Amino acid sequence: MAENQKVFVSPGVYTAEKDLTFVAQSVGVTTLGVAGETKKGPAFEPIFIDSFDKFRNRFGDTDPEKYTESQIPKFETSFIARSYLSQSNQLFVTRVLGLSGYDAGPSWQLLTIGELDELYVASGSTGQTVSAWADRIYVPLTGGTLNSSNIYTTFSNGTAFADALSGLTTSPIGGANGPFRTAEQITGETWYDGDGDAVGTLVDEISHFVNATLDNDQNSFNITGATEFYQYGFIASSTTSQQYAQITGATGLPVDSYNRLGISTNLTAGPTGVGASAPESIRSADFSADTNDGWYNSLFDYKYDVDSCTNSCYSGGAFTMFASSASTATTYVEGAVSTGVSGSSDDKASTNVYAILPDLIKPGSSTHVVNLNGYTASTSASSWTEWSFYGAATNGGNNVPGQISSGNYFSYSSGTESWGNAEGAANGGSLALSAYQPTVYPFVGTNGTGSTLSAAVTTFTAAQYSGAVSDYQLQTCAGTSIGGSSPAYTAVQVTLSGFSNTGLLGDASVNGLANSLTYSPGLKAGSVVANGLTGATNATNSWFFTGNSVSAFTTFYTGSCSAVTYLGLTLSGAYANYSCVSANTDYHNMTIATLRSRGESTLTSGGPVYKISASTGDGYKQGDVNFDCTGTYNDVLRDPFANFGISAKTDEGVVSKFTASLDSGKKNYLSRVLGRKVFDREANEIPIFVEEIYPNLLKYLYRRQKIRGINCCLCYRPAARFNNTLRNSLGWYMNEWQTPRTPYVVSELRGNEVSRLFRFISISDGTAANREHKISITNISFERVEFDVVIRDFYDTDANPIVFEKYTRCSLDPTAPNFIARKIGTSDGEYELKSTFTMLELTDPVIEGDLKDAIPSGFEGYKFRKSCSSTVNPYPKWKTKYFTPGEVVFDPYYNSAGGVSNASISAGDNLRKNYLGFSNGDGAAIDFDFFEYKGFKTPTSVCTDSTGSDWPILTQGFHMDSGATVVIAGSGSYLTETATTLSGKSMFMVGEANFRTEPTKTTDPYYKIQSRKFTLAPYGGFDGWDEYRKTRTNPDGYRLGMTGYKYGACADATYTDATGLGSFKKISSTESNTDYDAYKQAIHTFENPEAVDINVFATPGIDYVNNLALVNDTIDMVENERADSLYLTTTPDYNLYVNTTSDASNKISPTEAVNNVEDSFIDSNYTATYYPWVLVRDNNTNKQLYIPPTAEVTRNLALTDNIAFPWFASAGYTRGIVNAIKARTKLTLDDRDTLYVGRINPIATFSDVGPIIFGNKTLQVKESALDRINVRRLLLQTRKLISAVAVRLLFEQNDDVVRQQFLDLVNPILDSIRRDRGLTDFRVVLSDDPEEIDRNEMNGKIYIKPTRALEFIFIEFLITPTGASFEDI
Repeated sequence: MAENQKVFVSPGVYTAEKDLTFVAQSVGVTTLGVAGETKKGPAFEPIFIDSFDKFRNRFGDTDPEKYTESQIPKFETSFIARSYLSQSNQLFVTRVLGLSGYDAGPSWQLLTIGELDELYVASGSTGQTVSAWADRIYVPLTGGTLNSSNIYTTFSNGTAFADALSGLTTSPIGGANGPFRTAEQITGETWYDGDGDAVGTLVDEISHFVNATLDNDQNSFNITGATEFYQYGFIASSTTSQQYAQITGATGLPVDSYNRLGISTNLTAGPTGVGASAPESIRSADFSADTNDGWYNSLFDYKYDVDSCTNSCYSGGAFTMFASSASTATTYVEGAVSTGVSGSSDDKASTNVYAILPDLIKPGSSTHVVNLNGYTASTSASSWTEWSFYGAATNGGNNVPGQISSGNYFSYSSGTESWGNAEGAANGGSLALSAYQPTVYPFVGTNGTGSTLSAAVTTFTAAQYSGAVSDYQLQTCAGTSIGGSSPAYTAVQVTLSGFSNTGLLGDASVNGLANSLTYSPGLKAGSVVANGLTGATNATNSWFFTGNSVSAFTTFYTGSCSAVTYLGLTLSGAYANYSCVSANTDYHNMTIATLRSRGESTLTSGGPVYKISASTGDGYKQGDVNFDCTGTYNDVLRDPFANFGISAKTDEGVVSKFTASLDSGKKNYLSRVLGRKVFDREANEIPIFVEEIYPNLLKYLYRRQKIRGINCCLCYRPAARFNNTLRNSLGWYMNEWQTPRTPYVVSELRGNEVSRLFRFISISDGTAANREHKISITNISFERVEFDVVIRDFYDTDANPIVFEKYTRCSLDPTAPNFIARKIGTSDGEYELKSTFTMLELTDPVIEGDLKDAIPSGFEGYKFRKSCSSTVNPYPKWKTKYFTPGEVVFDPYYNSAGGVSNASISAGDNLRKNYLGFSNGDGAAIDFDFFEYKGFKTPTSVCTDSTGSDWPILTQGFHMDSGATVVIAGSGSYLTETATTLSGKSMFMVGEANFRTEPTKTTDPYYKIQSRKFTLAPYGGFDGWDEYRKTRTNPDGYRLGMTGYKYGACADATYTDATGLGSFKKISSTESNTDYDAYKQAIHTFENPEAVDINVFATPGIDYVNNLALVNDTIDMVENERADSLYLTTTPDYNLYVNTTSDASNKISPTEAVNNVEDSFIDSNYTATYYPWVLVRDNNTNKQLYIPPTAEVTRNLALTDNIAFPWFASAGYTRGIVNAIKARTKLTLDDRDTLYVGRINPIATFSDVGPIIFGNKTLQVKESALDRINVRRLLLQTRKLISAVAVRLLFEQNDDVVRQQFLDLVNPILDSIRRDRGLTDFRVVLSDDPEEIDRNEMNGKIYIKPTRALEFIFIEFLITPTGASFEDI
């Protein structure tokens, strides 16, 4: 709408133009307005900047980052500011932030294992049940010393020895509640003493007793060597007293007692075995000594629950061990050698005395023999090997196939039985059983165990210890006839496999089967399954195998005779088990890191589609993330900085596995392995990333023995959009940008209460503001009732603070000139904003002066989000005290060598280099991730609610007064905190002394005013962008009601065809929360020319090809709302939505660029554009990138105004040089002609100067004076100058005098412009129409003839004869 068509109802000077050469409207001395993205800064408010240093401080420096997989510079605004402010000092910047947020998706949180609570060990020891134990082992006396490397092959094969130890119900590692250590830990895990020195494994300990008994010589044996008594943990004194006497009675020597795990002296057995060596009774405090760390870490294991992650129990125990008895015995079996006679069941006739029984076993089975040091060992669980000697066949040697009698060869294993029927011996009945069942074995017992010593460590009940070896019948080489042969023995090995669930079917009817059942192949009746036996069908009175099939292979062996002597050693002692010792619940299952799935939001998805969506809300779980603490990763259960495994399974079923750690000094630190952002790793290779991590808190707690390791399970929570019912997702980031703020600063303790005073609100908005600055309150004086406020760099250190701003001697007295609000400014505008970084929000009592005598003494806690049930939230550990020289800072696990404490000792805090509260000094643990935005609790309606509700999590704040522990959440002035997790607990971590009056004692830690200070930081800022989108949702398709919007919005009455899940929402009848409307809001912060005075406008990040609706909206605003500015819009010279610029086909040629302009239908003399883009360097990273030429155009506009006037063209060699490395395209003359005809101003490249602006056109279609930029700027400048002087005449008398005054003001302006070559002529005409005068109007017309810019020079060269005269030509 033209200015002269408007109806004005308020007084003012209104100018209008009429292009008699076909014209339009506006500009002046350069003031640039920019609406775009910056790295930081306040959002949606034009901020005035007069230097690039100030821009850098307020909005951040240049950065070459581009949107993911695109060629669009993310922070073009900063490059525009850098160039423009080199020639001007007038810039207004409006920062754009997001309105939609995003669903952060499923989360998986790593949880700590809290260290066991010593108080529960102490209470468990009070009612301790002590049991005796005894186990027997056998060792061949072959010479040499046993150690952990050979004890396996000496005692057993594989893990049989470990299994035997862990499986015994009377062993030191067992008991009524089962073993408290796994077999792997028994044999492989090193134990440590109280100094952290390695004791060795349990196998090492047992080897020691064997070697001591043998006097370290396996050829000899002396029980007097068994005088040692080993104690592991605390055992009640009554038991140790009895054991001491037993040792002395057996050896006749004094007892040598050893505290193997270094427990507290008060917990060890005394010199006589009667209780503690200390005279006083055992106290709970004795169980918290550092010397007990070896016991706790060696013999107590965390019992985790993978399903619920809620278990907080440690199981463990204590035991004593000594050698109670020993004996020897000899056998003569060694060196079995195969005879080579072997085969399956049909190889030999059944009548051959040495034949293999036909038809008992399946033909074709393979031989399975394992040899260890000459001894045949057990095979696997599904097949086993045992020795069985030949016996004469029954029934005259006629074994009936399918008939199981004692004449068969058979495996005499547990669960497998075989005996004859009720007939006599001649008929293979039970009377023949003893004649044919093997009665002697090479060192095999007759009690039915059927095991050779070489096949497994043989174990006994307590009743068998006294007899031990005598229970065995030993076979000599010359003693017993075996199958008619005497000099050497012969044995048959039968290898059985696949023989399980075995039993026999006999006379008793089973499932209706009678004892006369005739066998037939494939028989199946009820639960009885034919097992592969074949043969005659007339067998009766037979016993049949039941179970699965039998297969076997038989091999004959012969052996030479040589004697082997075995030591049978009995180890005894006492043990006590702890079935559930609670972990320290304050630190158990504490979130230490949060993982998220990578993914992407696209046009059609409407929101993030995750690589691992986990749960979609319908109960179906797609993909998952798991934590691996098994095998090589087992150490992470006892060391939180050890390696662990992460397994990520995508929805497509692709599994990726990673090895990582929480040690920030390692290459495989979790953040380095997985990355920290959605798009900083390839999603198909690494589908998850780290959203937050707390290494400093973890280190702090581990050093103080609060945390043992990392839990094997993860805390999982679903995506917000799939979680409308339970509302426990951690993914609700679906709200607009947020501003960081601090908790409330509180007063000194007044009675049992403190008062809220004020809080700081960051001037910068968004995520980056969380780490921009922190605030220290220093020099707190009760005497003067004053304090200082220091704004510091967030990343500085207490020893070397970087001060941005400082406000000294502030008070809380509203009537005083040093009132804090007057010095800094307030968020409500009541007090002028003086700070660049922060503003105050005052409480009502402070505003009203009720707390004018108060001083700041601390701050409240920070709000946080809730994780899984029974989990603990991380927190910032504030510095609460100044350490004095020699004071313990922390005391880690164990003592150091020699029982000396390994505690960290302070050299003393320098008061000038340490701050309380937020600190990097000793006693504090601050992780920066804690201050990041954590979202809100999912609202009841994901589709319509644009904000979630606060989480009920509140951490402790800090207060300098040690007495502030009386301030309890949920009571008094903090009654409103009843619903928080802090309810019933102190609101504050507190200092070490009272702080209510001016300290007067020199011993008071607050005596020196330098000590009276604390620091806090703002938190919770959020950019509001969808981090899962590679680019912004600001193209035309994301306007309200368009396709992109409906893909993200839920269906409603207006848009019934919407298919989204709530990513996009209506915020008014004409606006949504997409990035389109975010940019539109930012652009329209410039719509009021009286509020923001500019004459050039730019919108980095959008262009008329991809964002035409926004560009048209901007043109409309500039033409009709402002009518005083030139708008510079971007012309793409390349396909912006590709990852690289290596493909020439993605380049946009000059002809294509002109076609794009024509397709946009833009026709405006307030708008101009340029081609191509130019290459610039980012000085911070030394990287190069292509940006639109807008930055250099604005610089040249400012340069023109500096060295000439706005009506001079900003182009050419004088006012158009481009400070860039090069243009992307080196234009030819034809290219420039194509562009200029198409209204695009070329960036030409010449060899002498490089890139240069070589055009002066606006985007007006019709040819007129206003199709040139310099003329447009002339009109804008002229209008602004005349309006500025004419406004002074308002409300004067509307007569001839005022008309002459107007002429006297305007004519000199126009004449000056004419003298400065802006006009060739002008004329001012004022109307004296009585009707206009009656309407309180003065109308006039100003006719101008603008000076055109010279753009074409045509020179004709005439070549004449030598004698010609130039005057005659």
